[in-house]
Amino acid sequence: MSTNVTLVGRLGGDPEMRFTQSGKSIASFSIVTSKSTRKDDGTWDETETTWYRVDAWDALGENVVESLRKGDEVIVVGRLYMDTYQNRDGEQRQSLKVNAYSVGPNLKRGAWGARQTTAVPAAKDNPWGEPVQDDIPPF
Repeated sequence: MSTNVTLVGRLGGDPEMRFTQSGKSIASFSIVTSKSTRKDDGTWDETETTWYRVDAWDALGENVVESLRKGDEVIVVGRLYMDTYQNRDGEQRQSLKVNAYSVGPNLKRGAWGARQTTAVPAAKDNPWGEPVQDDIPPF
């Protein structure tokens, strides 16, 4: 059984790209979510910490690998399910996994894109090359 979820958390490591035998690309990464509670002394306490493994396929996965890094706060929308596997010692284990439909940076706590090198034009710059009018008449 699975359910659709929206998760907000931080990347636990850089996303990793791999390919299926048929050549489809898949990016895998982990995110951690937690509940933040403010204490009486003004500090924050992180509780209810949960780790998720996320898979993003095809173009979405390629964009994730190119755009996101460890520690980035992200929003992931996808299908949550329980994955069962055997560890190196042969023991059965379970983990929460998400097959992502959409992944993006969370802009709640700040601007994203500090790593990007393209400059944003100043507010007065006009990308169409027309002269900028500083004195706009009142209506």
